[in-house]
Amino acid sequence: MNGDKLNKTNLGTLLLLVGGLVVVGTLGYMIIEGWSALDAVYMVVITLATVGYREVHTLSPAGTIFTMLLIVFGIVTLYYVVRVLGEYFLANQFDEDVKNRRMQSKISSLTNHCIVCGFGRVGSDVVDDLIKEGAEFVVIESRPDLVEECRTSSLLCVAGDATTEETLLAAGAMNAKSLIVALGRDSDNILTVITARSLNGNLFIVSRANTDAAVDKLLRVGANRAVSPYQISAFRMTTFALRPNASDFIDNVVDLDKSEVQITDVTVASNSPLVGSPLDKYLANRKSGMAVLVLHRSDGESLINPAGETEINAGDRLIIMGTRANLTDIDKLINR
Repeated sequence: MNGDKLNKTNLGTLLLLVGGLVVVGTLGYMIIEGWSALDAVYMVVITLATVGYREVHTLSPAGTIFTMLLIVFGIVTLYYVVRVLGEYFLANQFDEDVKNRRMQSKISSLTNHCIVCGFGRVGSDVVDDLIKEGAEFVVIESRPDLVEECRTSSLLCVAGDATTEETLLAAGAMNAKSLIVALGRDSDNILTVITARSLNGNLFIVSRANTDAAVDKLLRVGANRAVSPYQISAFRMTTFALRPNASDFIDNVVDLDKSEVQITDVTVASNSPLVGSPLDKYLANRKSGMAVLVLHRSDGESLINPAGETEINAGDRLIIMGTRANLTDIDKLINR
């Protein structure tokens, strides 16, 4: 029986134990001593309560032995009942603290995870996509109802203000890989970016921008990317109207639920076998079943649709399109 969950079945079991003990004791005195039901019940009650009253009638040897047995079983049973009830009430009283400690322990063990600031309309959609990708993440949310929604969904969630150092540290900002800021006000987004960047200079920060002016501000204070939902919506609507087929193809590629074709961004490690080799040695379309769309050099040069003889250097970033299985295999090859 779990002390922090006392359902009707468990409560019924406890009552059955106590009631059964009283019934057995009462019947025992009535049979052994020949007492009336009232005298027998009274004797059981004062015996189990250990109040020290004298017996109703003088006990026979058999009655004395029965009383000793009743005391032993009574103490064990009542101790068990009191312990379970005590654990239940204590667990209820400190339930929130226990949950918070357990959650904080899980968060503290994370590395290279993503932090999502805000669980509103934008943030909840971001979380859905992270779940589809199988990524580890922590949500920061200040609204109690949204915090409860996160925790009901078994999401790691820190209740607090994302603009403060304390909350960001609680979400594991020092060990995180990326930060997505999706708060409703630009002032909060900007302050969160500033605070997060001051804590961890290596964080890759993507922030929501609700106005055009906020985009430049967010980039200046430390965001790696600033995204305006309104600009993206306008761009997509225009693209659908002018180039519907191309837009449909892109949608199929980026659909994390349905598409087998994916686009990924991979950085070539210094110990990768690709270093110093021409692109088509390992990544030719016919060999690998994928296409290298862009090659970003560490000096800032970008090669669109690079030629097969292009030499790969350590630190190059490759934007590759292929199937899920092929991309998984090539990622292992590039970073082994």
